[in-house]
Order: sequence, then C-alpha cells, then structure tokens
Amino acid sequence: MERAQKEAIIRDLHKKMVLLAGPRQAGKTTLAKSIAHSFNSSLYLSYDRLADRQIMHEEAWLSSVELLILDEIHKMEGWKNYLKGVFDTKLPHQKILVIGSARLEIFNQVGDSLPGRFFLHRLMPLSPAECEKVGVSYSVDRFLERRGFPEPFFVETVIDANRWRLQYVDSLTRHDVLDFDSIHNIKAIQLIFELL
Repeated sequence: MERAQKEAIIRDLHKKMVLLAGPRQAGKTTLAKSIAHSFNSSLYLSYDRLADRQIMHEEAWLSSVELLILDEIHKMEGWKNYLKGVFDTKLPHQKILVIGSARLEIFNQVGDSLPGRFFLHRLMPLSPAECEKVGVSYSVDRFLERRGFPEPFFVETVIDANRWRLQYVDSLTRHDVLDFDSIHNIKAIQLIFELL
C-alpha cells in the first residue's frame, strides 16, 4: 500500500539526507524499498547483514547508485560521524535514506554532527486515511482489535493479529529495551507495558 509520506520523503531526498524513524514493524523498510522504485538505481544495505556491513564500512557501493538506503546504521559504532562523512563526500546525484527506530529519534533530540544535513520523517502505524485509500474500513473497534501496525491490521483473523501483538511486545521488552544501558529489570518493563 502507498504510505501518505512517500511523496514528501522523495521530495526531501532531492534536498538533503532523510532519516526515517518510527516504531518497529510500522513499515519503514517496506516504504524505503517502495521509494527505491522512484530512482534509476538504488542500493539497500542493512547493518544487520554481515555482507552489507562490510560494504558500509568500506563505502564500496557503485558511483552509479542514485539512492543509497542504510538500515539499522545506528548499530554501528560512530554512526553519526560516519553519516556525516558519507553525506559530505557523496556524489551530487546521490541521495541517502537512513532507516532506524528509537536511536534515530534520540539522535534528533540530542543533535550532533549533522545539523543542516537531514530531514527527519517519522513513520507511525497506519492512519485512517491510508486505510481508506486501499478500501479497508478504519473503525475504532477494528483499531482496538488489530492495532494500527500494517501486518496485524490486514491479517485475516483476530487470532493472527493477537499472535503478532504478543510476539511484538515480547520482542520490544526483551531486545529493544535492553539497548538502553540503564534498564535492567525486564519484568518491570513488561508489567508497565501491559498496564499501558
């Protein structure tokens, strides 16, 4: 499905680097790959993949690449300075789209070595307008039952939507929360999450 922000992101890519942040499973990677079709040549690299990580470290992409998509780059040590260097030395025709979650949001609040070099876009779960565009009714009841994330919103059964939700909550509390150094009590985080 077409996300509402797609055209705005494409416009911004022609001006500066774009940081695309938001919660996990909101559709950031899917949107980035859709945006890639708007360019003559693109390259998607994820820091989670060893071969891609090597290409990133060596900056070994072809000069013909028009859109460079860097996913999970915030996991790289010194990633902010890395992005600054890549942006400052890129060829004039190249655009850079950086995808990430909470770490990119924190970076935007703190600021750092990239002032004036990027636009931040936040991709949130589905909006009512996006759902209506593809002919899916966006009622409050459906939202409460399925949540606003693309996968559970469009699955056929509520059972599958609930299975997704349980896995998502478990992943957030067991993995993402541990990325923040000062949090050690996972059970308390799980309780807070359930209460919310």
